Amino acid sequence: MSDTALAVVLALIGGACYATAAVLQQRVAAQQPIELALSPRLIGRLVRRPLWLLGIGFDIAAFTFEAVALGVGSVVVVGPVLVSSLLFAIPLATVGQPARVTRRDLSAAALVAVGLAVFVAIGDPRGDTSVASATGWIVAGGAIALVAGVAVALGRRARAASERALLFGLATGTLYALTAVLTKATVDLFDNGVIDAFSHWQPYALVTVSIAGLVINQSAFQAGHLAASLPAIAVTNPVLSAVLGVTLFGERFGASGAVEVTATAIAVVAMVVGTIRLARSPLVTQAYGASAAVPVG
Repeated sequence: MSDTALAVVLALIGGACYATAAVLQQRVAAQQPIELALSPRLIGRLVRRPLWLLGIGFDIAAFTFEAVALGVGSVVVVGPVLVSSLLFAIPLATVGQPARVTRRDLSAAALVAVGLAVFVAIGDPRGDTSVASATGWIVAGGAIALVAGVAVALGRRARAASERALLFGLATGTLYALTAVLTKATVDLFDNGVIDAFSHWQPYALVTVSIAGLVINQSAFQAGHLAASLPAIAVTNPVLSAVLGVTLFGERFGASGAVEVTATAIAVVAMVVGTIRLARSPLVTQAYGASAAVPVG
């Protein structure tokens, strides 16, 4: 099995774990008081719930698979494949629910699956380095902080819960894109030993950004059902992480010629369209919308 194929398999498993984590965490977060949004106190309330902690366990497993995938593959491969989390969210949404998967859901899932296959097979994303200049990191970090900050500020002012969840989800996906490239850089540092890895700033930046992302992510789950926030996270994260992989690490696509480039572009569009359609599925909306009224944990 090639490194790219192994990275895809690991990222798919990570996507399944992320989907499970999101379902469990949102069901608990939605029950918390709205005044705790964006506050560390929200996490303090959530850690007392066993179901939320189980979700964190799946999050850790997902991050582990993602980190290993980034260790053998490039950001432009792993990031887009993680969109698969929405594919797994659809069947998970039917657990304990009377609703069933419709043809519309299946067609949307097929768009994402085919888009992923074409993107990896024809787009041939590749890259074998995680070295970037200090200027590049500063510019990338500043841009991410600006976008996430604006999204959070707008989300705090939003009156509709779904709009607030969407904007917080956008901020979450933006920060998670930065954690993706920081994870890639950190994993590669361990090639020279644990002590050497922790003598660099990347691991500490990874922890800091991850904590900020966790608080905003749970605030997004708290604000509304998963269908409002997950699409923004699932699309923003891989798109921006791929952009960061190209601009910071010089990752690239092997596709050449008009036909291959066009096919790759169409595959990306198919993934985005399929993701949006999946997110609007009544299965997702009904399952997650009702979850807040169900006592859990």
